[in-house]
Amino acid sequence: MYQVSSRSIVILSSLVLILSSIVFSINHFFYKYPGNNYFPEGIPFLALVLILLNLGLVLYFPKDNKIRQVGRELIYFFSLMCIIAIATNAVQLTPFPIIDPIINTLEECMDIRMEAILAWTHNHPKFKYLLGVIYDSLTYQMSILPLLIIITCRFHLIREYYFYMLSTVLIGFTFYYFFPTTAPASIINSPFFSPEQIDTGLKFRQIHHYINPTTNEGGLIAFPSFHAIWAILCVNLLREWPIACILLFIINLFLIASCVLLGWHYLVDIIGGFIVLLLSYCLLKYCSIGAAKRCPGIE
Repeated sequence: MYQVSSRSIVILSSLVLILSSIVFSINHFFYKYPGNNYFPEGIPFLALVLILLNLGLVLYFPKDNKIRQVGRELIYFFSLMCIIAIATNAVQLTPFPIIDPIINTLEECMDIRMEAILAWTHNHPKFKYLLGVIYDSLTYQMSILPLLIIITCRFHLIREYYFYMLSTVLIGFTFYYFFPTTAPASIINSPFFSPEQIDTGLKFRQIHHYINPTTNEGGLIAFPSFHAIWAILCVNLLREWPIACILLFIINLFLIASCVLLGWHYLVDIIGGFIVLLLSYCLLKYCSIGAAKRCPGIE
C-alpha cells in the first residue's frame, strides 16, 4: 500500500484550481463561450450543514476522537467534489475542434463498427436494460462508497481515493481540453442512440456557436472514459472487504462494457481510461516514495 500525504493532495488540488482559473481567464478574454453549470443544486446549504456539524463535533468530542476525524473528512470529500465541479465547468470551454472523426476512423480500421454494436445490443432488450441500470449505478457508487469508507474510519483508503480522483482529472481533463471528444452519437448515425447521448454533442456545438446550452443532459468527455476510471476507483475503495470488492468488480466489468455496448464511448476511450489510471498509479507511487524519503516515519 502506498501512503498518500496531505501535501500531495493539496498540490494536486492547487494545480487543478490554477489550471481551471487559467482556462476561465482565456475564455473570458478571448473566446467568451457560454457554458453549463455542473455544480449540483443545494451546494451552499450542504456546505453550511457540514460547517455546523463540524463545529458541533469540535465542541463535543476531544481532539483525537474518531468522530471528529469523520466530520473533518466529510469536509475534505465535499471540497474534492467542488474542485472537480469547478474543473468540469472550465474544461467544457475548450476552443479546440473535436477529434471524434479520427477515433472513429481508427476504430473502423480495426473493424470496430459502432452501428453494428448498437444494433446487437438493441436486439437483446433484457441485456440492454440490465446494462443501462448498471451504467447508471456509477453515480450512486461514487456518492455512497466514499461516505461508507469515511464512516468506517478507513482514512488511508479515502486519501488514496482523493489522490486518484485529482490526478486522473488533471491528466484526463488536460487531454480533453486540447483534444476534445463528444462521443459516438455526435458523428455516427444510428436510430439506437438515446436523446441523452445526442445531447453530449449538442452541448458542445451550442457552446462553440455562442448559444447558451439548452440541456445539461448527457456526458462531457468521451476520451478518456471517466466512467471506466471511476468504476475501477470505486472497486479499489472496497479492497479491504474482499467479498464486496469481488462483487463490485464483476458489476463494474459490465459497467465498463456497457460504455461501449450502449454507445456512450468508443472502445479507444476505455483503453485511454486505463492508461490514465496507470499514469495516476505511477504518480502515486512516485509521490509516496518521495514522501517516505522526506519523512521516514510517515503514516
